[in-house]
Amino acid sequence: VAVEVGRLLPDTVTHVIALDALHYLALFPAQDEQQTKAILQPFHEDFGAAVRGLVEGGSPEDTDPALKDAYFEKMVAVRQPAGLRSIEGLVHWDMDAALREVKQPITVFAVRRILTQEAIERYGDRLRFVPVDLGSHHFPVESPEGTAKLLVDVLSA
Repeated sequence: VAVEVGRLLPDTVTHVIALDALHYLALFPAQDEQQTKAILQPFHEDFGAAVRGLVEGGSPEDTDPALKDAYFEKMVAVRQPAGLRSIEGLVHWDMDAALREVKQPITVFAVRRILTQEAIERYGDRLRFVPVDLGSHHFPVESPEGTAKLLVDVLSA
């Protein structure tokens, strides 16, 4: 959403900031039809199990299991077909095309233990990655003060 807002409102948005987003190469860049079907099939077959996989994938090994369960419960509770449609939209989105149009700087605060070298190599010329150690993919909830400091630091620069 932040990238699209930057793309659509270039005179209003001065900097795009993503919180542990844009670097998941299983979702980005845009997939061909066969890859898209392979990614989406588990969500069509068993939405809950596929969402559990997302939560596990976004959680470093030492994430509290109760915390992962709480995130899972919130995510799987999304009324259908809204949850499925949001995943479909994400997989069909062409991030590379959107990034070509966004002229503002883009900073990605990425969980250090999840950020891959492959993502840095693919997008490092366009995205400024800042590795963080504030928890799981849901670090803004887990560490609101730490997240606020990250944002203030970027906005102050």
